[in-house]
Amino acid sequence: MGNHVKASLTLSPYLLWILLHCTQMRSTLITFQNHIIKGAGTDSLFSLAAVGVSLHVIVVMMFFLLENSPDGDIMSLHSLLFGKWFGSLLTFVFYAYILLFIVNELRSYIEVVHVWVFPNTQMWSLSVLLLLFAAYIVSGGLRVITGISLLCVIIPTMIIPSLTFPLMHAHWTNFLPLFNHNVYQFATSSYHSLSTFLGIEFLLLVYPFIKNQPKSKKWAHIAIAHSTLIALTIACISLAYFNIQELEHTTWPTLILSKIIRFPILERFDYIYIFVWFFVVISACCVGIWGGIRILVRTVGLRARPSLWITSGLVFMIMLPMKSPMIIDKLDSLLNLSGWILLYGYIPLLCIWMGLRKKLVKRQSVQTES
Repeated sequence: MGNHVKASLTLSPYLLWILLHCTQMRSTLITFQNHIIKGAGTDSLFSLAAVGVSLHVIVVMMFFLLENSPDGDIMSLHSLLFGKWFGSLLTFVFYAYILLFIVNELRSYIEVVHVWVFPNTQMWSLSVLLLLFAAYIVSGGLRVITGISLLCVIIPTMIIPSLTFPLMHAHWTNFLPLFNHNVYQFATSSYHSLSTFLGIEFLLLVYPFIKNQPKSKKWAHIAIAHSTLIALTIACISLAYFNIQELEHTTWPTLILSKIIRFPILERFDYIYIFVWFFVVISACCVGIWGGIRILVRTVGLRARPSLWITSGLVFMIMLPMKSPMIIDKLDSLLNLSGWILLYGYIPLLCIWMGLRKKLVKRQSVQTES
């Protein structure tokens, strides 16, 4: 596999854990509880765990594809399997997916800030501030993004101990009876659980920038296991605190849990959640914007800085008309559907096509030698 990335721009293998984990720990952790219960109710924990485990298989497929692509990224993979023009078209479809990923993340967080903290602030002004901050970070390169993303590993993990306060009011009988749902209901919960873990697809762009790439595989699996553990912990505490009827009518369950945390010198702990989660959201957006820049640079031949402003400008233009809160659920549903098609449909098909191509090339080489 050819790798044309300068050694000075590459990252240590363990940093892949940080990059993939930060793209998974997003604003969805504030809202995912009332999505996963739509099928299996309290048994949705098993669906959530099943999706987390299945992503390890998807990552194995991704590594297989990347190891057999010329430059170790999705752009060269598309060119190899589908030719220059159709491959570029598929790459732009992936670019559109990245824009959807960034828009969904920013719009979801802006809605939280608008409702809980600054109700009189214009949406477009918050969008400009967040995008300018993200663009400033991305302009420093992938190493700077990785440094900021380290906060995304620390913050969600440190928030877990604060959830011991809701545990004092937990009702463990909420989980009974266990396994009283059918296969279709478990599948429905699994479908809605995927949006919690989306972000591992950025491995298709980051891989060439990793040193000692064979050693990075275990760190990708560690990132998924870490994200799954945090999501399961938050979901378990939420289901123990709320009943199903309450969760169905709660927009931001994680923030509601934080409202019961009180100290003598701190009355609104939920404000800390919101502002600290800014670094989590901005890290995922920075990786997304960097991925969009990488695609434009490799596919169109633009320089990095114009690609940065084009990607940021497109995100802002898409977000500008999205003023209704109802659009957030539609965005999340669209991203979830796109994620299922990409991870559980497109990636396996690419693996099959790559395997067939390798067999065909090997057969032709044997015939030529004979």
